[in-house]
Amino acid sequence: MSKKRKALKELKVIYDAQTMWVLASPIRVEVLNAVCTLEECSVAEIAEFTGRSRTSLYPHIEQLVDAGLITEGEKRLAGKRYEQLYEPIARSVATKHNIKDPDNVSYHQAYGNAVGRLMSRLHERATASPKSVVRGPNRDTHAGLYSAWVDDEQLEEVNKLLGRLWDICKESHPGEGKRIVNIGVILAPDRRTRDE
Repeated sequence: MSKKRKALKELKVIYDAQTMWVLASPIRVEVLNAVCTLEECSVAEIAEFTGRSRTSLYPHIEQLVDAGLITEGEKRLAGKRYEQLYEPIARSVATKHNIKDPDNVSYHQAYGNAVGRLMSRLHERATASPKSVVRGPNRDTHAGLYSAWVDDEQLEEVNKLLGRLWDICKESHPGEGKRIVNIGVILAPDRRTRDE
């Protein structure tokens, strides 16, 4: 049953509002992230990756498949039965922001909230583990909120650092000595002025 899979596209940008709204759920964001990270996986593997029950995942997987955000791949033998494998449409999925479209703006706000809730859950799970490294050059667990007064040059530097983080994520693949870390970033300007 094993045929050579075609190379995975790096990025798929979603423009359709209905498809975007599928990603306004932290569970579906987590499932999509699992499938993109594992590249080919069963419901059992998604359940293990997310720490959720298989039964709770089925409706979310179905919505992601129906929206075209993940695809059903081959089936593989697992014990005495075959299990469905799922594949991502790309290593990363993004959505196009359109400030002139109120529904699009609402979606991006909902997505930001979903990512925030998911990162909170992942951080909670990480900090509960005695294996977490919270200090030093091998730190793998961190949460913080920092407000900074930046000029245009410093904002450009922030965006370069975000771009470098993105590059590290894009270039990552499973391998010996590697582990998964979840990196979530929300950059949000504060429109208040100092005098307010």
